[in-house]
Amino acid sequence: MDLSSFITMNREVILADWEKDTRRRIEKVQAVGIAELRDNVDELLDTVASDLSDCRRTADTAGEATTGRLPDGGIEAVAEKHGARRARQGLCVAEVALEFPTLRACVTRLWRRSQPAPTPADLDTLICFDAAIDRALTKSVAELTHRIDQSRETLLGILSHDLRDPLTTIIAGGGLLAEGGVDEAATRDVAHRIVSTGQRMHHLVADLLDATRMRFGGRLPIERRESDLGAAVRGIADEFATSHPDRSLAVSVTGNLHGQWDDKRIGQAVANLLANAFQHGQDHSPIRVSVGADDEVTIAVHNDGPSIPDERRAVLFEPWSNVIYGETVAREAGHLGLGLYIAKAIVTGHGGHIDVDSTHDRGTTFTIHLPVTRDAAATT
Repeated sequence: MDLSSFITMNREVILADWEKDTRRRIEKVQAVGIAELRDNVDELLDTVASDLSDCRRTADTAGEATTGRLPDGGIEAVAEKHGARRARQGLCVAEVALEFPTLRACVTRLWRRSQPAPTPADLDTLICFDAAIDRALTKSVAELTHRIDQSRETLLGILSHDLRDPLTTIIAGGGLLAEGGVDEAATRDVAHRIVSTGQRMHHLVADLLDATRMRFGGRLPIERRESDLGAAVRGIADEFATSHPDRSLAVSVTGNLHGQWDDKRIGQAVANLLANAFQHGQDHSPIRVSVGADDEVTIAVHNDGPSIPDERRAVLFEPWSNVIYGETVAREAGHLGLGLYIAKAIVTGHGGHIDVDSTHDRGTTFTIHLPVTRDAAATT
């Protein structure tokens, strides 16, 4: 069987073998789902198989050996998408570069087992295949590097803006208090502004530290303890209601929400969803938070407003999505595009998942789904 037909007929076997080797060799992808890991590797295989078939057919028609090179265009386009996707997933150049030799080895190993006596034409085809993988590797890494460099420059610009303004506020407020002669009401107001600004800086730095931890360690640490998620969510909601007195926030809590959770991390995830809702929701419409427990615990955060475009929904939970796509929303709103990424990591660490429903009529609802984990002593 020629290599093109072999790839087409055995694509799933090849992908499964490649996935196993990739997870073993690249530690960071161990927590990545099958669809996210394979992303467009299957498309790359299909493109290579199609081009190999065309190349072989052209050579047979002309009565010549293959040229050792496939047509330009298709492979490069798929590899470019692959590099862009891996940039959003947070992989580095060395990790992406390792994917392609692994794919090459899987294909050639499996094909060789099915070919007890390869022909000279098979060797020519293999040369074409090797050249295609090399081109895909080069293009994917080039796109990944471009995206990383672009995001780094944009990120530094956002950071300098987000840190400079609050620091200016804190310095000005501190200077005003140091001068003295300020009445008690004004002193309290300045002090509140300093505390609020400091908290905003703290959240920004905490998000960066969490993102860095996940980039190098793969996942956030989850420390479970007996806690009440209802109380945790109410506490976060109260904080937002205090800091956004001009916005309406409604909270509904039902069911037994005691269990083994990292309530601080869950609170952080809910806070990130609320921040997203306040940023994108309509000013005159209330933000609604509902928490309930049955077969699972659900935490839903709803806001009215424009629906999320399909192209944005595909990358909502990926790191630096705003920055990598060069969108102005991150710069204008002072957000780094990490909130939903971190929220997903926290929920995944609890064995749960987040889904989103967003339409023009219904508005947008992010829902956290968590498996119930109760302390046996508390349920007796």
